[in-house]
Amino acid sequence: MELSYHYLLLLNHSIYQKKMYEAIENLKLSIGQPKVFDFLKDHDGCIQKEIAVGCQIEPASVTSILLTMEKRGFIERRSINDNRRSHYVFLTEEGKRIANLVREAMLKVEEQALENFTTEEKEILIKLLKKANYNLLGDTFIKEEI
Repeated sequence: MELSYHYLLLLNHSIYQKKMYEAIENLKLSIGQPKVFDFLKDHDGCIQKEIAVGCQIEPASVTSILLTMEKRGFIERRSINDNRRSHYVFLTEEGKRIANLVREAMLKVEEQALENFTTEEKEILIKLLKKANYNLLGDTFIKEEI
């Protein structure tokens, strides 16, 4: 079997996700929630549409994920400046605690995955993945130096 680009990416994603959920299984999070926690950790107080774009999740799925997170007391939605059309999503104190645990688990899995990489190899890998993502997403990709 040839280890093609698509096969290696799918395999890497599957292994990473499995290890992540093993690391945080005691938190009882559903699929998609860790990604949203990680996004909100850096974008607390954003609107739902920004979460969908930033996490590459369908808006309907984001709605479902946020509803579950709200029921568990991890987030709250608020209007700002009496704008009733847009609700901003904020992590609660418990949500911030969970977001920190999720980020720690992500960093541990990442550290394991990149264990034998040099600093230069890590930088090259990130640069190449950004290029591939930009090629697939175009202008919807996060605007950063590629």
